[in-house]
Amino acid sequence: MKPLYFIFFLIIFPILLLGQEVTFTATPDVQRIIEDEYFTVTYSITNGNWTQFTPPQVRGLVQAGNPSQQSSTSIINGKATRSRSLVYNYKTKKAGKYIFKSATAIVNGKEMKTKPFTIEVVKGKKPSGNEEQNIEGQFYIRVEPSTTEARIGQQITVDYKLYTKIGIESYDMGEDPDYKGFYAQDIRRFSYRTTREEMNGEMYTTKIFKRVALYPQQAGLLTIEPLSLRLGVSQQTSGRRRSFFFNEVKYIPYVVDSVQINVKPFPTDSIPPNFSGAVGRYKMQASIDKRNMSTDDALTITMSIEGNGDLKRIQSPKLDLGEQFDVYDPSVLEEKSFEFEGEIQGRKIFEYQALPLEAGTYAIQPSFTYYNIDSSKFITLAVEPTTLNVKKGRKRKASSIVKKDEEAKTEFYPIKETTSLSEQGKFFFGSPLFWVLAALPFLVLSGAIVYRNQQIKNGSIDLTLLKSQQAQKVATEKLAQAESFMKENNSKGFYDEVSKASFGYVCDKLNIPLSELSKANVQEKLQSLHVTQQYIDDFIKIIKTCEMALFAGMDNSAAMQETYQNAKDVIVNIEQELIEKS
Repeated sequence: MKPLYFIFFLIIFPILLLGQEVTFTATPDVQRIIEDEYFTVTYSITNGNWTQFTPPQVRGLVQAGNPSQQSSTSIINGKATRSRSLVYNYKTKKAGKYIFKSATAIVNGKEMKTKPFTIEVVKGKKPSGNEEQNIEGQFYIRVEPSTTEARIGQQITVDYKLYTKIGIESYDMGEDPDYKGFYAQDIRRFSYRTTREEMNGEMYTTKIFKRVALYPQQAGLLTIEPLSLRLGVSQQTSGRRRSFFFNEVKYIPYVVDSVQINVKPFPTDSIPPNFSGAVGRYKMQASIDKRNMSTDDALTITMSIEGNGDLKRIQSPKLDLGEQFDVYDPSVLEEKSFEFEGEIQGRKIFEYQALPLEAGTYAIQPSFTYYNIDSSKFITLAVEPTTLNVKKGRKRKASSIVKKDEEAKTEFYPIKETTSLSEQGKFFFGSPLFWVLAALPFLVLSGAIVYRNQQIKNGSIDLTLLKSQQAQKVATEKLAQAESFMKENNSKGFYDEVSKASFGYVCDKLNIPLSELSKANVQEKLQSLHVTQQYIDDFIKIIKTCEMALFAGMDNSAAMQETYQNAKDVIVNIEQELIEKS
């Protein structure tokens, strides 16, 4: 079977390569190097074959040995990549700058060239001759932020980078520094490979072992506090048994220096009125759910914002549709962050609801304003305008309905032409006993009210507790009224009563003043009482359904029945759960 697999590979693999971009690159492993050191240059061709290759000639450098060949093949998500490389080794002799001109190759019958680059050779320091006793001087760690000047909400990537000339077996980090004034988030996906770099006339092997994304939360000179860790350094054993094969690990404590970041505020006179609070690099997309509608319908606009700034600081962009639309506060459909190309990226999706007030043709063009860190300017992104056609709806205005009802009340009924009379006998009605019994309930009720008011005045009854205890009863009475409206097919009255019953219940039960009532406040309060999240979501969904029905209209009897049942169930569930936890 193996020959069949091999034949299948030979047939299918070239097909997978069709349409793939061909690249030809030259990559050195260093940019600065000291005298008498070695470095490599790798020439690679990807998704192609060369039939002729000519490397550049560089005077002053010695080529060490013959070039080695490497090749690799990978298939990821159906995308095939094949790479072939030649690796040249060079040795430096004299300080100076050496220019590598373009290498040339004939690839698929066409000539391709690499980009030229420069290698700088510098004079190195002479060895001390006693490196084992001065082991601490053979390595150090630097904190390398992507920038030392930033704006509030801008992402700063901070690398903790090891420079060493000896073997580091391990490192044990203690607690992370207290990043005061920053919001910090660890970055897990970045290049862990080792490289070689020249620093102060010496060559080091370097490696990034920790990367953090920092978002300044305030202006001023902020300090990244020192990081403490312990390094395990490999050493040969000393004494009589010293041998190349016997090494020991010496643990050395190390404290990384602190770094200061200058966070600049925005001048208040330069901030655009529609600035969303986003700082960094961003892109935006937006769409609407319909192109043709009537004044009876609601328009849904979705806006997706993606970038590398502090996602939490992004406020919903203002959606200016003019006076012909009622635009309601947007909801956040998605807010998530992810790692991409060594930094944190984020995506936030807003959903807007808008109601057209007049028929006509409108151009819908959502926009988003942010501060771009590359150009140091405020930039507004906008999508192409979308034409929206709005026609007049069929529903009559409330004023005309009221007027018609008033006219109906003034109509005269037909005159009765015949009638009958009968003598009234003596009945219990009107007797002294009747009046005593009729007045008795009112007397008892009045006495109870006076007694209750006296208790309230004396502080014997907690009004807040009383309202909380009767919250479900009051909500049930309002739902009963909503049910009667549902039977009359009065959608506006129905959804109004359901909304009052739901909001009234949480106001009384949770002791929330009416002036502070909002969906966010209710959700936060219920979560603090550890109410099941599903019940909270069902409650918020009912409130949103009522709002949309009151603003956009919803005459579907099945929808009213479902809303009514859901409202009853969620109030009962929340009441039962709060009682069990009290």
